[in-house]
Amino acid sequence: MKKYLQLIIGSAILAFFVSACGGGEQVKTEQKADEPQVQSGAGADEMAIRAINNQISEFFIDGFAGDSAKIRDKENMAKMKRIVGLVKPIVNKVPDGYVMQITGHTADYESTARQKKVSEARGKAVYDALINEGVSAKKLVYRGVGSNEPRPGYDKKDFAQRCVSFKAIKK
Repeated sequence: MKKYLQLIIGSAILAFFVSACGGGEQVKTEQKADEPQVQSGAGADEMAIRAINNQISEFFIDGFAGDSAKIRDKENMAKMKRIVGLVKPIVNKVPDGYVMQITGHTADYESTARQKKVSEARGKAVYDALINEGVSAKKLVYRGVGSNEPRPGYDKKDFAQRCVSFKAIKK
């Protein structure tokens, strides 16, 4: 008798949850596999930008020679080309009114003026690579920050600071 009572109470609770959660009308929509479904409007644009920045937050092009905008070796050049290939379709999804900012960085060494110049040249090198891959210049900007915005998780003097990062921002 006790088991039957538990079964009846359990069924009643299950029926309650099913009716409470499934009471609305369902509409099926088709969505292309390669395109996120985003509603229009400022809030949707900001949500898309957050999603894009989350997607590219770990994209760093490194392997630059010290005090230079040149990639050191073939392995690092292949990595740069791979990341440029990954970033290209993402840039094309950046909403109007936003751009992909390419930021060059350097390790912290004696001349801040030289750091700024080298980091800007690194950003421009990646900017040029994206343009050569067919990305619209209207969707890109570049800048150099020297060692003022260090790569997280590394010492400011670490060679890993010799890199380029990406972030979608408002124009």
